[in-house]
Amino acid sequence: MITIEIHNPNPLLLKYIRKISVFRSKKPITYRQKLTPSAFTCISYNQRDIPVSIFGKRRVHPERRLQIAGPKINEHIYVQYNGTLEQILIECTASGFYYLFHVSPSLFINSLYCLDDILLPTESETLNEMLQHSNTLKRKIETLEKFLLKRSSNALLPCDYVEYSLRLIEEAKGNITIKELTDKVLISERQLDRRFREIVGITPKKFARIIQLHFVINLMYIKKYNTFQDIAYFASYYDLAHFYHKFKESTGFSPVEFINSDEHLAFQYFTDLVKRK
Repeated sequence: MITIEIHNPNPLLLKYIRKISVFRSKKPITYRQKLTPSAFTCISYNQRDIPVSIFGKRRVHPERRLQIAGPKINEHIYVQYNGTLEQILIECTASGFYYLFHVSPSLFINSLYCLDDILLPTESETLNEMLQHSNTLKRKIETLEKFLLKRSSNALLPCDYVEYSLRLIEEAKGNITIKELTDKVLISERQLDRRFREIVGITPKKFARIIQLHFVINLMYIKKYNTFQDIAYFASYYDLAHFYHKFKESTGFSPVEFINSDEHLAFQYFTDLVKRK
């Protein structure tokens, strides 16, 4: 129904961009996708029909094609597709959006905004005109990358202790306490929390929890482990009950329901923390 193609970003953008994906449907579809929590801010461009975003009881009907989706930390977020899907999704690194656009992702949590609203009018007009004249999705990706490369020339300098914290959390697959983090980073919890929230959009604790969730989804995806007990152990949950509770709290599904559900595309998208052997 929906295919996802992963494109490698321009190497010069790897400090800011995690991956670029293209979502497609060959024909018009009606599909309600439940989004999995994510700590990463995304930029999307819809070539064809623009989907509706649902945040709890709030529905957002975008009128423009370029959108910003902030960190998603609510389990009740959906996208409703009614038509033909051709979407470019640029997922920023945890800190990349802030450095490129000088705007905190905390402003966009559980929300969808128009990218044009944070650009200068001339910048927005030029970008939209270039996208309109790019006649293939590949050309549009190249246009968006050129736009981001141009912005990178004025990017903010990285915050060393936030970058170190991000690296420690990702290397630990989310299994690290705030005390362990602050001991290694040599910064107070209050200062780390404030700056981390400004740059990443969410707290270090919430970021670690989402990274741990994505690691679990990867373990499910590669089907390397025989039982949920194995997954709970390798993902460093205290016990099976704790794993079940945290997973359902984050996704709205039990692990069994998540594996069997056709409401999400997580097994096609969150596949980059554990590789198949």
